[in-house]
This record gives sequence, C-alpha cells and structure tokens, in this order.
Amino acid sequence: MRTPPGSLYKVGGRRYVDSQGLLNVASAHELVPMANGWRVMAAAGAVHCALVEGRAALPRQRGALYELRAEGGASLKAERGTWLARGLVEAAGTFETWPGEPAKAACGSCGSSCGCGPCRQKHAHHEHEEHG
Repeated sequence: MRTPPGSLYKVGGRRYVDSQGLLNVASAHELVPMANGWRVMAAAGAVHCALVEGRAALPRQRGALYELRAEGGASLKAERGTWLARGLVEAAGTFETWPGEPAKAACGSCGSSCGCGPCRQKHAHHEHEEHG
C-alpha cells in the first residue's frame, strides 16, 4: 500500500508542511532533530522545519505543522519541487491569511509589538503620556 502524500501549504508568503509530508521526506532525505523541529539535509544546505503551535489546523493537515526555511545554499523552491515530483507531498492550499482564524485587527489595533505605522504611533503616544 502506498503512503499518502503529505500536505504542502503557502500562507501569507510562508511555506509549511504537515507531519505526513515530513515523514515522507524522511524516507528520501536525512533528518536531523532540532530543539524546535527538524532539519532536512539537502545537497547544498538544509531545510529547517520549525514546529508551528497555537494555530488553527489547515485543510487536509495530518498531524503537526512545520514552517519551512532554507539554510545554507539550499533552495526551498528546488527542494519543494523535488518533494512534489516524487509524490512525497502535494500542494494543499495557498492562503493570504491563516484559514479558520479571525481576520487580524485593522492597523492601529495590532499591539505594541506590531511594526505598522499606526501601531508604532499609538504605542509611542502611550509611552509619552506615561512619562510626561
């Protein structure tokens, strides 16, 4: 019986793979455990797979979810292409924002760690009032 392909996602410009995809990739590449996930060794570097927690599950997601990031001379696009061509993963969705989560508040309401102009101005204003 053939192992089902894992799911590959693009959300807001970032790439993700589910546990099934990572398990399948492990059959073709060396995986090195890391504190927050796995490193998939590639010919020119590696793909860091960082565990994602606290997010709504994506459609067709099996198991945990990992954010992908190329390291060294590895090309994330080339590695994903190889995984797709070998049937280890399949494209499961492209989303502008995270599905199943409420839309982010309009700028100015994101919080003190947000880098948007309205938030920076809003939080700088509060700091000024507290000190003045």
